[in-house]
Amino acid sequence: MIRSLFALSFSLALFSAAAHADTLKDGVPNLSVIGEAYEDVAPDVAILRFGVVTERPSAADAATENARAVEAVLAELKALGVPDVEVETLGVTLAPATTEERDPKTGKLKTAQKLFRARNDLQLRVTPIGKAGEIAGSLIDKGVNSFEGVDFVVAHPEQKLDALRREAVKDAERQAKIYADAAGMRLSRVLEIRPIEESDMRPRAFAAKAAAARGGMEIPLRPGLQRLSARVNIIWGLAR
Repeated sequence: MIRSLFALSFSLALFSAAAHADTLKDGVPNLSVIGEAYEDVAPDVAILRFGVVTERPSAADAATENARAVEAVLAELKALGVPDVEVETLGVTLAPATTEERDPKTGKLKTAQKLFRARNDLQLRVTPIGKAGEIAGSLIDKGVNSFEGVDFVVAHPEQKLDALRREAVKDAERQAKIYADAAGMRLSRVLEIRPIEESDMRPRAFAAKAAAARGGMEIPLRPGLQRLSARVNIIWGLAR
């Protein structure tokens, strides 16, 4: 009962505070401005998603061969200095499948072979990012036959985002002073601050060529730049 009364009291307090803020806004001239700040930064982590697919006439053979190929891939990652903690299994499947061969002239089915398909999908975080091309090429040499894509991310954006939040507040105040001055008024107290949380990660014009893989294979990767941004809505009271 005491907990219920506390929850009710807390809810009423929040409602009262929100209502008070609305009353302040309704009772005085006010100005609402959205401030924004952003920075284009180079990502420092590459996330590779790839798989090993094996097809054999029997389920046991498909599973065995797939496991052997995956072990070779994992051994190659260890040889390249990739920590085990950076490798994640995304999925393991074993299912029946059918391959068809058609006559190229008539389009008619010539043969249909029933088999089993084993698949093991992995995800890998690569740092430094410049090693991603070398690692990708080495994995293909060791049995990876399915690449699902690559993502580039900023590993620790919190410090940059905090700085951008401060800049967004300054930007909102700068705009507000311009509007208030143009209207022959001045800013008084802040009535409301409402963060608009978002992280806008868009590719920008930047290129980093991947290193050549061992064995001569080269996979060019273009991580681009990613935009970190912060936005805030601030409402000021106005005075003469």
